Amino acid sequence: MKIKKQTIFLIVGLLLLAVSGFLFTRRAIPVASQSQAVALADWIYGSGGNLNVTVTYPEKLETGRKNLITVAYQADEALESVLDDGVVFDLQLDMIKTVIQPQKRMLIPVESGRKTFVWQVEPFTAGISKARISMALGDNTLSGNYAITNHQSINFSMEITESTAATRSDLTTLGFVCLAAGLLSLLTAYLLNKKKQPAKKRK
Repeated sequence: MKIKKQTIFLIVGLLLLAVSGFLFTRRAIPVASQSQAVALADWIYGSGGNLNVTVTYPEKLETGRKNLITVAYQADEALESVLDDGVVFDLQLDMIKTVIQPQKRMLIPVESGRKTFVWQVEPFTAGISKARISMALGDNTLSGNYAITNHQSINFSMEITESTAATRSDLTTLGFVCLAAGLLSLLTAYLLNKKKQPAKKRK
């Protein structure tokens, strides 16, 4: 039994649309993460305030990929009252077997409201990576030329696996390619079917 061309294009188009849907779904699966929170007391001006810090990190890392460690921080009302005098958030990430961007130590002037900073970490060897984030508050005279004076720290470990699956950007690209090819195949099937329909006779 000979299969018509429009039927083949129709089947291929539907399959490609299904594949594109699967790829977009895979891309949307969130990475499991953990969070830890600490409060940094204001010892500089004695305001009695705190800088509330929450660190969120993935449970697993993949080699050759940029994984994100997010630091969210916010001054409470008492600390906000002295921000105009100059308060600097000093933090440092220490990890082995990992490339850290933009850099391992950051000096960030504290502003009012909730703020977020992101480290990009790219491990190059599979295994277990132990990480430590050291944190402190200082004034405008704080310099990165001296070692951080640790007031609070967060310690955690993450499993590092070899990267085998496609990245999210790869999945997005493949998804759009399959979507476009599927729509084109369905359009071809429609045009072939329309072309084969007999013309209506005029009375």
